[in-house]
Amino acid sequence: MAQQQTSLDRGDVALARRLAGLPRLDAAVRDGRLSVAVAERVGKALARLRRHVDRPDGLIDGQPAEQVLVGAIGHGVRDLVCQQLGGLADDDPRLPDLVETLAQIVQSPESDLARLEAAFVLLAEQLEPALLPDALGALVDACLPNELEKRAQDAHSNRGFGIRLNSDGSGWHITDGELDLETGELLHTVLQAERDTDLDNPVDTAGYEQLREQGWQDGDPLPNHQGPRSRRQRGHDALKNGLRRLLDSGVLGLRDKVAPHLAVTVGLDTLHASPGALPAVAASGTRLPVSLVRSWFCDSAATRFVLSLGRRAVEASHTERTLKPHERRIKRIETGGRCQAAGCSSPPGRRLVPHHADPWASSRTTSLADTVLVCEATHHDLHSGGRTLRLRDGRWLDPRGWTDGPAR
Repeated sequence: MAQQQTSLDRGDVALARRLAGLPRLDAAVRDGRLSVAVAERVGKALARLRRHVDRPDGLIDGQPAEQVLVGAIGHGVRDLVCQQLGGLADDDPRLPDLVETLAQIVQSPESDLARLEAAFVLLAEQLEPALLPDALGALVDACLPNELEKRAQDAHSNRGFGIRLNSDGSGWHITDGELDLETGELLHTVLQAERDTDLDNPVDTAGYEQLREQGWQDGDPLPNHQGPRSRRQRGHDALKNGLRRLLDSGVLGLRDKVAPHLAVTVGLDTLHASPGALPAVAASGTRLPVSLVRSWFCDSAATRFVLSLGRRAVEASHTERTLKPHERRIKRIETGGRCQAAGCSSPPGRRLVPHHADPWASSRTTSLADTVLVCEATHHDLHSGGRTLRLRDGRWLDPRGWTDGPAR
């Protein structure tokens, strides 16, 4: 049809092919309950899940399929619909009807894909079209948390930031846009200052010298992601550190009576990696992998909200969940201001993160005995890389807490 130059574009042709295997979505379009544009979005979301579901091993992205469907459909769809409605009171008749309908979908003897199709069609009928893409994306990420983790890991490995003056001197050029001369000078000066105070730079320089002795030349790919950082990665990390200093300084004033800083909304089921749990959401609306949120959780303040089944706030409380300033000083004195991971060559004085050995989400306690000071690189490897670490005092630690030894 596309070759015959009909009024159908390639998206329409792809949708027609998908509808042949999605009877509920097809019926919703024929009945006029869903527009073609909305059906196309639902079809694309289901297409992303198709190769992960109805597997012989009964898993979805490495998790038990039935648990994933209970979490994503029974809880996730309910949460998203209630959110669309601004929250439902416990005595609202729409809430038990919604819960019962979703339970019937989950308990249906149909295939995984058919149940997801039914849930996605229900969601599409309830949500405004403008809100649907993000909601569908959240459900797909809830079903495929390992895919979300992989994308975040790839982004971290490929991170980079470059800046240079235009050849005609008219301004500064960066990866994704243009800066005027004043802004370029300001950014260049800030990045240079951050590089000069970055204690990892001498380590990177020594790493490159060692690689050159082994035959490596400028322009060759680095042997692995654990090697010294590239110039672009150093620039990227300098920008990150500068932004942290800016937020920590408090010079940007107050928002809602507190200084602006990173903010994340995350459910307890997500922190526990319950199958099908909706992913964490940053203040910008970005969905985040649980490993990144856990790493931030080690050094942050948390406000606890208890929500009803219909997503109405029932209770809120603020909790102390990180070391107090004097406790941090004690830890630095104990450790000499060095990362506690055995073999880490980071020098004294670099930024250290107080890591909860027993995850705070599980233990609800913050203590000196169960807090370990580690450098940012080690902290990232522990949470995102899933590494098992040996500490300088001989103890072993993995992302779940204390352990008897290295993973087999």
